[in-house]
Amino acid sequence: MKRIQATVIAGLLLLMLILPQLTLAAGPGIVHESVTVSAITSSSATITWTTNTSADSRVNYGTITALGQYKSDSNNVTNHSVPLTGLNPDTKYYFEVESADASGTSIDNNSGIFYSFTTRPAYSITLEPACGVCGELIDVKTCNEVIKVTAVVAAAGTYHVCWDSIKEWDLTKSEGVVGTFKATTAGSYTLVFFLPEAKKGNHTVYLTTETYVELKKATFEIFPSVKIDPEEGPVGTAVTINCYGFAALQDIRVNFFQGEVKKGEEKTGKADAKGSWEISYTIPDTPSGGYTFKVEAKEGTVWVTRGSKYFKVTPKITATPDSGTVGRTLKVEGTGFAENERNIQVTFDGEVRAANIPANEKGSWDADITIPPRKGGTYIIGASGTVTRARDVPDVEFIVGAGILVEPGLAYVGDTITVAGGGFLPGETGIKVTFEGKVVAADVTADRTGCWETSFVLPASTHGDNRVSASGRTTAAVETTLTTRAGIESVSPIEGAPGDSVTLIGSGFSGNKKLTVTVAGKTVSGDLGTTKSNGDVVITFRVPASTAGKQTLVVKDEGGAEDSVTFTVKTKVLPSPLPILPQDESKLRSGIVTFQWQGITGGSEITYTLQISETAGFTSISRSSSGIEELSTQLPKEYALPKGTYYWRVKAVDDYGNESPWSDSSSFTASPIPTWVWVVVGLVVLIGLMVVAYRETKFKVTE
Repeated sequence: MKRIQATVIAGLLLLMLILPQLTLAAGPGIVHESVTVSAITSSSATITWTTNTSADSRVNYGTITALGQYKSDSNNVTNHSVPLTGLNPDTKYYFEVESADASGTSIDNNSGIFYSFTTRPAYSITLEPACGVCGELIDVKTCNEVIKVTAVVAAAGTYHVCWDSIKEWDLTKSEGVVGTFKATTAGSYTLVFFLPEAKKGNHTVYLTTETYVELKKATFEIFPSVKIDPEEGPVGTAVTINCYGFAALQDIRVNFFQGEVKKGEEKTGKADAKGSWEISYTIPDTPSGGYTFKVEAKEGTVWVTRGSKYFKVTPKITATPDSGTVGRTLKVEGTGFAENERNIQVTFDGEVRAANIPANEKGSWDADITIPPRKGGTYIIGASGTVTRARDVPDVEFIVGAGILVEPGLAYVGDTITVAGGGFLPGETGIKVTFEGKVVAADVTADRTGCWETSFVLPASTHGDNRVSASGRTTAAVETTLTTRAGIESVSPIEGAPGDSVTLIGSGFSGNKKLTVTVAGKTVSGDLGTTKSNGDVVITFRVPASTAGKQTLVVKDEGGAEDSVTFTVKTKVLPSPLPILPQDESKLRSGIVTFQWQGITGGSEITYTLQISETAGFTSISRSSSGIEELSTQLPKEYALPKGTYYWRVKAVDDYGNESPWSDSSSFTASPIPTWVWVVVGLVVLIGLMVVAYRETKFKVTE
């Protein structure tokens, strides 16, 4: 029984050692999912795949499935890469991959369907859209119309997109280079540019080389356009009319129509060399309603309409003067009411003070009213008629009697505020000023006209409108509002690297609101707490990972208050780690290598990046791993290094994006024991076990 057991065990051991070798005898295994095509240009492409053992490389290809062409590489590798060159542009190619070693040949033809790819066109340029209007200028000779360019190039290099002329951009003529891009390889690239100010008709967009050699061109057609601003308003509104995309030096005229009836004067002019023209047109005294600006261009001897823009005339009233005392007479004038509208009335604080006022044929009228007895304050003057509704007429404010004025009306905490009062009793004493109920100035005396002036320093207060009030011994309190602005008072330090601590002090923010801080658009992590109830802010935070240089630091609360300052982000360089194992020039018997280094300490979380290269200059990387949290790491079995000399180095990275320089590199030689050695060892063990089994059997028979 023991002899049988020993024989079985020996046989199993031999089978385990020899079976992998037998498997290889069928040829290398091609990983179907690894077959890929990359770096496709108009004349080349690269085919890559992997095999489970080292083997040579061959690609059979052609423009039909009969193939007929091939490219091979005799080097035995597991990662195969075969470049195909001399291909035809814009052509579909079919291919299969083939690998062979001493044990046989394997071919992957995608289950008989064959793999395929299509080469790029040599050069082309397309525009989206291919026609349009200027709309309006957003810069000098630049329209607010974006054109997307898609360019296909046959080789790497720098390319220009030119408008109307192949040369550098000429601002005076609005022609030349409007975009430049760098192609890293043959393929399709996109860029956008704003439509230059240009005349009506077809314009040429060129694709050129860096030295302005024309490659391809496309056509963009420009149509005339008209823009007006504003599009509604009362009589007297100055309307800006912009015309773009007309013919060069073309005669243009503008008229203002109500229906078919011309209103106001005609404006004429001539487009410039780029087909552009601008005028200001003042809305004439005319009734309310819809009107049309008609823009015409002269084509030969005929005037042709090139644009019509709707404009709405709205009612409006004015009061002269806009403040006064009780009993004062003021004139109220109205425009933009209905033609010959009747029964127009004027109200003061909701009370009718004038009625039965007629408008003329242009919708205009006027009336005198007397200010009724009222306490000092601001009141509303309104108007309406049989056609024009009161809600369609913007109200006019009128200040009556005692009142105060604060300057500036928008201020930061700590600013000096001037308060001027009027309408108080002549020589009135004991006047005091309060800010949000707290006295900020007292014992002020009015002059003989009832006017006075004082000042105070704006105390800590919350963002937005705050009440300023004044009252005297006789005059009841009158008030207005003062808007407190959020402000950053200090940032210390005013510069720092990502991860550095910064303290910020501010005032005038909303009360008890959550805060956020951004630097260069990057939000500071962590809970910054809330503003104080009086709007003050005192916070400490760490600079987030952001680009070095002058950046904008913004503090904002949930109440909508915010302010910003310039903050300089510095670059922080971490100390380099110190390589420990494997030591320089060490020799290893395994390709599964353990690396160890001496790390660094700091206030941030540190990870490490490891690189392994077959060259001392790390021109090509054999293995790379990042985000290592420990001070050592071991290569997984599937990434074991084959025999050869290698160099390794490591660097540190913290959680704010700061990095160290690469450490000094160390070299080592990996010499893994070959498979055939293990086969020999297995055979020796098997023979030994068989001898032992034989001896035990013989000894028992002798006994």
